[in-house]
Amino acid sequence: MHIVNHDLTSRRVPPATADSKSTNTDEAEAAEIGCRTCTEGQSDGLGEYRTCKKSPGGAERGLLEIEPSPALERGTMKKRWIIAVIVGFSVLAGAARAGERSYNPIKWIKKAPAPTASQQLAGNSDMEKKLTTLLKTELPPRTTLKDACAQFKGLDECVASLLVSHSLKIKFNCLKWDVTGTKPAGDIKSCEAPPREKGISLSKAISVLKPDAEARTEAKNAEKRAREDIKDASS
Repeated sequence: MHIVNHDLTSRRVPPATADSKSTNTDEAEAAEIGCRTCTEGQSDGLGEYRTCKKSPGGAERGLLEIEPSPALERGTMKKRWIIAVIVGFSVLAGAARAGERSYNPIKWIKKAPAPTASQQLAGNSDMEKKLTTLLKTELPPRTTLKDACAQFKGLDECVASLLVSHSLKIKFNCLKWDVTGTKPAGDIKSCEAPPREKGISLSKAISVLKPDAEARTEAKNAEKRAREDIKDASS
């Protein structure tokens, strides 16, 4: 009777096949990189996925694809439109400011103020003498042309006021105060200060001092004759 030796060490282990060797190798590599058995594509706590397949850098890792959010896209488009509108307004404002500046060098030169009536008379004594002769009947008693035209902005304005004062029988000092806006020297007891103490046009002054007169017509005729008299006196 034979005794069968059941010693496990005496058992013959079948040789490993190619498939079993590959499986063992994969399992060893997975254990070596610390990868647990999992379903491919399974995400971990960081929102990543990993597989147990071998890769040049170890385990394959990557971010999960984020699905686009309609609300987020609308918010982004709205911000873009706001930025575009702000930029557009900035460009228009810059263009407007640039338009206000003149690139014509001639306009950079400030024009000298026009000479006053007194300056015009002082600069041309011959004209002053001739004009005094032409306005002899219009000048107030004991008043020179230079004194009468003091404080007037222009010589034509002074001469026109002298002509209106004489033709409409308006006190010259009152008319002068209204037109120049400056209180004149001399008798002004019967005169009233102009509105807001500022000079007004000759036609408005006529309307205030002589309400029944054709103010515009009288002022226009006087200004025309004043220019003609000044031209004649300058020749």
